[in-house]
Amino acid sequence: MQTPTRLQTLLLNGIQNLAHDNWTRIGKSVAAGHDAPRPEVAEQITMNDRALTQLEDLASMVGCPHSWRHYARTAGERGQPSNPSRPFYSPDEVPRPALIAALAQHIHDLQDSAGILAAHTLRQPGLDNDERTTFLAVTSVVWQRLGAVSHELAVTDRERDQMWSRHGSRHWANTVAHELSSHNDEQLRARFHTIAHANFSEVATPLVVMLESGITVHEIDAQMPHSAERMVELVAVALDGLPRGLDDEAVAVNDAVAATTLSEDTAAGHIRDQTAWSGAELDAAPEQRDYGTAP
Repeated sequence: MQTPTRLQTLLLNGIQNLAHDNWTRIGKSVAAGHDAPRPEVAEQITMNDRALTQLEDLASMVGCPHSWRHYARTAGERGQPSNPSRPFYSPDEVPRPALIAALAQHIHDLQDSAGILAAHTLRQPGLDNDERTTFLAVTSVVWQRLGAVSHELAVTDRERDQMWSRHGSRHWANTVAHELSSHNDEQLRARFHTIAHANFSEVATPLVVMLESGITVHEIDAQMPHSAERMVELVAVALDGLPRGLDDEAVAVNDAVAATTLSEDTAAGHIRDQTAWSGAELDAAPEQRDYGTAP
């Protein structure tokens, strides 16, 4: 019988309370005789919906069964605020392979984000510094969130190795660089702006809940092989050394050379079991940890 962890309980309470807040706002609007909520009320409801979706996604990532998430949202939508003492039970746990696969996809998305910033900066040397800072702040929050999820799931060294790799033994930074090299400037610009213009407070909401659950920045850092800024640097190095017009065989050779070269940049103080990582992996977290902008 599965019962929720402290983090899962906080997420379920947050989902229910956001849904309840929307129910309250809509009810007050109806009671006031409005056919539709006023613009400022409608905007807040929309923001609540987006934050609620983020909390639901995070609850799913840390193993909350669908029945728990459905109850929390539905109860809130029916006018019931959360009851922290309400017990949740489930006869079945979410299969761990499914949780690890979902986390791996989010990590790959984070790797892509680092690559987008590296590639866009390379092609646009005059990139607005404020936009770059905002992009990196959003990426850093996502980085922290994924480190917290990894801690909550107690990810093993072997699982971490598998999640961070791309296409087998090829180093992820080289793979990302190779894939982004086929993007034209407009495609890169569009993907860059999607992240740079994200609502920071909404992106940070799930992380706030995770930190409230007791997960520390030290525990987050221990789960992540590279800081957010270092991830960008690694892709930038891979892009800089990527020859044009490579076929698959040449790409494989270039990957091996780049991985060997980049692996010389190590940080002995990084926390994790070194035996869990292959020789081609990078251990390049900088001495100064990057935790991003505090939410």
